[in-house]
Parts: sequence; C-alpha cells; structure tokens
Amino acid sequence: MKAAKEISKVISAFLLFAFVVSSGSMAWSPKGSLNFRSLALAAEESNEEEPEPFSTERQVVSDPLESMNRTFFKFNDKLYFWFLKPVAQVYGKVLPQGFRVDLRNAYHNILMPVRLVNTTLQGKFKGAGIELLRFGINSTIGVVGMIDVAAKDFNLDSQDEDFGQTMGFYGMKPIVYVVWPFLGPSSLRDTIGLGADTFLSPITYISPDIFTSAGIKAGTMVNSTSLRIGEYEDFKKSALDPYVSMRDIYLQNRASEIQH
Repeated sequence: MKAAKEISKVISAFLLFAFVVSSGSMAWSPKGSLNFRSLALAAEESNEEEPEPFSTERQVVSDPLESMNRTFFKFNDKLYFWFLKPVAQVYGKVLPQGFRVDLRNAYHNILMPVRLVNTTLQGKFKGAGIELLRFGINSTIGVVGMIDVAAKDFNLDSQDEDFGQTMGFYGMKPIVYVVWPFLGPSSLRDTIGLGADTFLSPITYISPDIFTSAGIKAGTMVNSTSLRIGEYEDFKKSALDPYVSMRDIYLQNRASEIQH
C-alpha cells in the first residue's frame, strides 16, 4: 500500500510536470534545447581576460528583468537536477541509446512544417526545397523519420529555422532577455516566435487531447535530456556566473543563427 502511494505520487508529479510543459511551451522549440557542450566551451573562452582582437561584436540586449530571470534560472536548475535528470537517467537505462536517437529524429521530422515555412518566409527557397526532400526521404526510407537517411546518404542537412529567426532576419531585435520556467532562456522576440511556431507544429493538431499532447512533449523533453546528460554540468563548471554566461551565449548563438 505504501509503495503504491509513492508510485502514485511520482505519476501525479510527472503528469503535473507534463501539463505545465504542454501549456507553457505548447510546440516546444524545433531545436529542442541549447547545445550545452558548445556552451561550456564558449563559457571557458568568455572567462579569458583578453578577448580576440577580431572577434564578433558581442550581442547586447536589455535585461531589466534580471531579478526575476535569476529566480527562474535557479528554478530550472533545480528542476533539472532534482527531477528531469533522475527521470532521464532511469529512462536511459530502460531504452537503448540507439532507439532514443531514433525517437529524437522522428520528432524532429514531424516538425518539418515549422522549418519549411520559416525558410520560405526568409526567402531561402533552396533550404525549403531541402526540407521537403528530407521529409520525403526520411519519412519513407528512414522509417517515419527515425533514421536520418537524408543527412547520412544524401548530405541534406536540416535547415533549422524558426519564427524567432524569421523576425530577426527582417530586423527585429531580441528587445528584452527573459528566462521562462521550464522553457529556459529566451527573449521577447523568440517568445513571440515560439507562439507562432505552435500553429505550424503538427503536434498541435494530431494530439486528440491536452493529456496526450502533454505526454508527447514531456516525453520528448525526457528523451532529449537522456541523450545529453553531463553537458549542462560541464557548462556550469566552466562558467564564473552561469546566469550571465547562459544569457550572453544564448543571445550570441541566436544572433549567429539569424546571420546564417
């Protein structure tokens, strides 16, 4: 009886977490999350006393919400170490890594309309064509997108574009940096973009109810985390002030994505 109650508490906590993720992120970012391995390297470079003389100009964005942002940053940090990481570790022991990679690929494949529309809106018609080819190849030969045959055998790499990048492409600045609970670093521009991408995501329409949608999105988050355990830890060790490093590198990363 006691064990059953504990299991019930864990299930209830997971469903609550899934519901909040679903109602908060809705479509989730097409890219899933930041590459913390790259962030760790960038954080180490940012700790150097003398910057490179010909380095790219640093992206400066207003952070009037720093007090709130730091609170949410700490919340997300605790969420990762106290909940998401333990769940992802158990999940990783149940499912082999190869299958988890297949699931990640399949989810990425489903989000093709987000990338297709945004490459088109930016006038990157070659990229839009690549996305269509990738979807056709991976959905058939690649077994509903579980195997990225397009990249492996045809050198057709994913064109990772979202509406936040599209607005940036046409000159809209990040305006204000913001950290959202569960979602992590963002900006006013990218928050608007995330909402727009929600309407382009097939997940929004194929989920029969909010609980199924919540399960898909929470499961995707756990699956992605299980493949990247250790990266966030390395990032924190490399940063003098993790909040500042996360903010600066996130903004630089987004600026670089828009330029390319």
